[in-house]
Amino acid sequence: MRSMDMNHRSIWRTGLAGLLAGLVLGGAAASAHAGGIITYGETSLGVNEEGHLNFFGEGPGGGLTYGVFRAGVGDAISPGCLCEGWGVSADTSGGSFSTWASIDNGGIGNISGGSFGVSGNQALSNVQSSVLPMDIRHNFGPSLAADVFQVSVTLTNTSATESLSNVTYRRSMDWDVPPSTFNEYVTHRGVEANLVSNGGNVLYASDNGFAYSSPLNPAGQILGGTVNTDFTDSGPADHGSVFDFSFGTLAPGESRSFNIFYGSAPDEAGALDRLNTLNADVYSLGQSFPNAESGEPATFLFAFGGVGGVAPGATEEVPVLPFVTGPGEFTFIDPTPRLWFDPPFAEGFEYEVIGGEFLEVMVPSAAFGFGPLDVLVGGMIVATLDPGENYLFGPGVTNFSIVGFTLDTAAPGFATAFPTFLDFTPGVTSMSMTAILSVPAVPEPSEWALMLAGLGVVAWSTRRRKPAVPA
Repeated sequence: MRSMDMNHRSIWRTGLAGLLAGLVLGGAAASAHAGGIITYGETSLGVNEEGHLNFFGEGPGGGLTYGVFRAGVGDAISPGCLCEGWGVSADTSGGSFSTWASIDNGGIGNISGGSFGVSGNQALSNVQSSVLPMDIRHNFGPSLAADVFQVSVTLTNTSATESLSNVTYRRSMDWDVPPSTFNEYVTHRGVEANLVSNGGNVLYASDNGFAYSSPLNPAGQILGGTVNTDFTDSGPADHGSVFDFSFGTLAPGESRSFNIFYGSAPDEAGALDRLNTLNADVYSLGQSFPNAESGEPATFLFAFGGVGGVAPGATEEVPVLPFVTGPGEFTFIDPTPRLWFDPPFAEGFEYEVIGGEFLEVMVPSAAFGFGPLDVLVGGMIVATLDPGENYLFGPGVTNFSIVGFTLDTAAPGFATAFPTFLDFTPGVTSMSMTAILSVPAVPEPSEWALMLAGLGVVAWSTRRRKPAVPA
């Protein structure tokens, strides 16, 4: 049974700013083990308050440990060793320091404060390092792929004056895939293409799921031929995966975000389909013996996005991915302005922010295959945008719509995604995109111009054509 001293317990009493409505504080639950179990489709995760897995919750016989659990199959990481965890290190003027969180891979190290909450199938851990000016945020929620959770990780330099260099994030996990627990096959893909030497963020990767969580400790390996390389069906053995990602220097106040994916599928083909949907850069597959070829009765996945050298949202090709909060409903928690955001394709979208106002929208380039699109505010067309064009909103706009979707499937970069560049005022706590599946007729500008004049409404703003790269 996991233990935690009262001083550490007290850090979870603080409220969670900018969370989903109805999120319950872990500290308020008076549980002996702060954390929660969240479920999406056939996959469940047990999330501890510091953002690592293998939560030991209440269950039959006094406790049930959840790591990555698939209904009808079992837990793929918690038997034998509660070794899933994370760590982050950086250099300051005073030296190299690290903060980490796991159960069996080093315990909890150098965390001085934070907050935790869970609501439905979402959870949020936000902790502060005691040795680095850094916030480490892990936001868990349903991804765009069935049975796969997305973890949006954000590392923020909280110093007003000092940069952090050699910022490194480690995530390690021991596969224990049923029914052949402690005797599984492991596959790594995307490692070589995304090494730092090839322009990506992968600093080190191997099959050592037992690696100490602090990146300042060498990760090592279990079997030969698994270091910084792609491999297929290594094993069978009792091993897992460890990945170190280098994010260079964070200036004062700067953040770096990326995604982790945990999930399961009934077979290997299903797992690969899910990874393709999420456009993962790097992934590990865990499969039981002797079923590596088919991956049945389940293939478990552990993957990363936004680690190919480009941070999520920096380009339309690598957008920020949403949480799926309901059918056709996509949510971004505490979003950063002036980035590309991406729900899947629909006939149209309604956009809304809480805690601020929209300033600008830009539609994707012609490579995505879209024709002219209409921007609506208050149900009326305010602009028609060709590919790559943007529109500047006037004051007070908290929601708008984009409709008029037509697709050119022969476009060179045709995709079924719809990234949009969005700018909004500081303080936005949540942004949502809701798919429009039946687009109603809307009045043209010529029809409502007199209406606006009669109401004394000032024109929204003028359209600016195809600016350079967003600042």
